[in-house]
Amino acid sequence: MYAPQPLPVSAPLVLRLIGVLDADMIAAFSALERGLVGARGATVMVDVRDVEVLGEHDLTGLVDAIAAARRDGRDVRLAARGLHWRRLAKKKLAAQPAITADLAAAARRTVILAHSAKKRH
Repeated sequence: MYAPQPLPVSAPLVLRLIGVLDADMIAAFSALERGLVGARGATVMVDVRDVEVLGEHDLTGLVDAIAAARRDGRDVRLAARGLHWRRLAKKKLAAQPAITADLAAAARRTVILAHSAKKRH
């Protein structure tokens, strides 16, 4: 007799962004996030504490990318600590579940996306 086996729930992971936030980093984030959540079905917590924001439009662009992932059914959550991040998260990610201490402690892997802006002449 066949007995269905429950699928294991993937442990949440942290996607840590480091460097200058610009359109290139946002595009790289979107591609990486889709691959991480799609392949593993995991909750992705986006850590932005080491991101240098040069313009408000880039800040909004990243939050919009996270909101788009959530609309598509992927569990991507912004770990918002700074005032600007929290304000945007409250405005655009109001339905985002909280990142609890238990969820953060359950993360078993951190993926780092580092980016530096190059001067273009």
